[in-house]
Amino acid sequence: MISTPRVIAALALALAACGKSGSKDQSSGKAVDQGGGAAVGGGTAVAKEPVRAPSRGPERAVFSLTDNRLAGHLLRGGGLVVPAGSAGFAKYTRFGNLRKAKMAWELRQKEGDVRVARMTGKSARVDVPLTADELRGDPVVRVRVHAPAAQAFSVRVNGNKDVNAQLAAGWQTIELTPPAGQLREGENELLFFAGSGGLAMEWIQVGGAAPGEAAAQFYDPAQQALVMPSGGGMAWYVMVPEQGRVTADLPDAACEVSVRAIAEDGASASGKLVGLGSAVELGGLAGKAARLELVAGGCPQARLGKAALVVPGEEPKAQRGEPPKYVILFVMDSLRADRVRPWNPAARPESPVFDKLAETSAIFLQHYVQGNESRVSHASLWSSLYPIKHDMIAPKAKLDLKWTTIDEVAKAAGMYTAGATSNGYVEPKRWGFGTAWDAYSNHIHEALGLRADDLLDKGLKFVGNRQEPWFLYLGTVDTHVSWRAKEPWISKYNPGYSGRFATVFSGGDAGKAASGAITLTEAEIKHVRAIYDSNVSYQDEVLGKLIKRLEEQGMWDRTMLIITADHGDEQWEDGRVGHGQSTRDMLVHVPLLVRYPPMIGAGKFSEGTELVDVVPTVADALGVPLDAEWQGESLLPLSWGVGRGYPRMSMTSMYEDSHGARIGHWKVRISGGSALRVFDLARDPDEMKNLAGQASASIGARLVLDPLWLLRANNLEWRKSQWGNAANVSARFAQDLGE
Repeated sequence: MISTPRVIAALALALAACGKSGSKDQSSGKAVDQGGGAAVGGGTAVAKEPVRAPSRGPERAVFSLTDNRLAGHLLRGGGLVVPAGSAGFAKYTRFGNLRKAKMAWELRQKEGDVRVARMTGKSARVDVPLTADELRGDPVVRVRVHAPAAQAFSVRVNGNKDVNAQLAAGWQTIELTPPAGQLREGENELLFFAGSGGLAMEWIQVGGAAPGEAAAQFYDPAQQALVMPSGGGMAWYVMVPEQGRVTADLPDAACEVSVRAIAEDGASASGKLVGLGSAVELGGLAGKAARLELVAGGCPQARLGKAALVVPGEEPKAQRGEPPKYVILFVMDSLRADRVRPWNPAARPESPVFDKLAETSAIFLQHYVQGNESRVSHASLWSSLYPIKHDMIAPKAKLDLKWTTIDEVAKAAGMYTAGATSNGYVEPKRWGFGTAWDAYSNHIHEALGLRADDLLDKGLKFVGNRQEPWFLYLGTVDTHVSWRAKEPWISKYNPGYSGRFATVFSGGDAGKAASGAITLTEAEIKHVRAIYDSNVSYQDEVLGKLIKRLEEQGMWDRTMLIITADHGDEQWEDGRVGHGQSTRDMLVHVPLLVRYPPMIGAGKFSEGTELVDVVPTVADALGVPLDAEWQGESLLPLSWGVGRGYPRMSMTSMYEDSHGARIGHWKVRISGGSALRVFDLARDPDEMKNLAGQASASIGARLVLDPLWLLRANNLEWRKSQWGNAANVSARFAQDLGE
């Protein structure tokens, strides 16, 4: 039933302090105290001298709860409080392509001196994760809201009938009571409607008792401490590290903080923090996504300093030898990570050169491109910019010459710059891919050979026997449609086939297959995949020729080699073939190998990396200052273990219409602002089973959703060299956003 509430003029502060909002009536929504309740904690308390925990030996923070405070969820009065005025409000928002439409919320605004989020129209949505504890009793939705004029107000919970209320002009706290069962454990959609618009919200609470006037407070900048009222706390969705523990300082000995971690599989760990440097062990949950809750007690208000996930050991130090004299960027177009053995030991294609090279190289196992086709992806590679910023998205868009690109980095280091590619889009004059080339050849436009051997010959002719430093870009397309069978590998991978695609599966064939104009049999699909795999092995052989030539000329030990791809390809895993159609891993997860032992530590690194990280890595190695606009970060420190111990998020975009993001084995794909898909890649690497809405995936989904939306809301301004990865930010992130 939809009903109109009675407006209660005032409430006793004592009732507010006890978490009551006045006597119950039959209304579904009602206005409560204008002041928001009594102060949290109340009264005075005498601080006691804290006890320092015994030393556990050296340990290092891998995830600062303090620095990542904007990713935290506020627990107040037994419910969830969403601080709308905080930049962290972004993690509850959902929006589509910002190149085409504006957000429904205007973030980081003020109404007078109060931080708010402002509705830009007459409706706006938030998505909130709720636990069984927060749904006890008859949970209500409370909103601390400022209305410029009296108007109607309502909320629609998970697509059910609207629950209505009436707003007066000015500040008020409104209660809306959804019918039982509408709010549920897991993700919940709250869609707010206003009569005439212009509403500003300070906070939203779901479940629990009225939180009081300090509901949105969670950080004390003077003490650099998290603030938690008695009975309240914060929760983060984290990936538990090996030998991980939670630690923090509580300067008031009367305070204690209960720690509870619930893992994705239901396993748990708990304990209490007291005094200075105490810790709660979480190692039994290592490698799992978990909801980590910290709840204060024993004192009116706890202040936690240095709150963090830590692991044993000293922080590693990066090594820096002589800069490379030669740099090669080898882009193997459309090369999927799961078809190359250092990334997938079960891959079919033989790749002995890759296998040997991996022994002395940094292998980045979770590397994402930022676009799922050549133009957008190469633009991010060249410029270290996300697509929303370089904006090379429209069909005729050109990479703006104002961006500092990889050829200019090499030129700034005093290098001779040369490039040879068989990708028709990667062309300087028409598409903007660099202005500092000394020699450049696009074999498509010049009607030259398109095989990797042809590109290698051209590249080596460009750099020849030059003694001065040089940079060489090689762009091969053998793993890009059209796929042409290569011997001897095709005879190994699918012997005996003699059908219509025996030697080639053309771009035209791919287009017809994608549109449904032709249908392939299972035998034909098997052979086309074998053709692709034969080209993986062929490019591996060409790579070996390049290394041999460098060794013969005495250049190999002074050469920095980077191998990656601009995207992968779908091959009927979900009915599609080719690229540009989704953000599935077979399209956006590609290899990244970096070799230069004086500066790059060898090993396999599971932390998420992105194509935007390549240019800063090259610049760092060459001693060229990072451009202020670049959004990626150098991977040199990570290769030596600096910053290891906690996963990073990888994010990709499909023309900004849809996005994919991954942390560890959890991945989400989202189209626009609503169509959510969640996958556990450890059990479902081909992303065939959507777990969205299932309780078993709620923690893993939030692990990725929180940083994804923090990144998306700040995507134009994000610079990883300053703010870190969105899944594990630096202290500057919240500080730069005024918190």
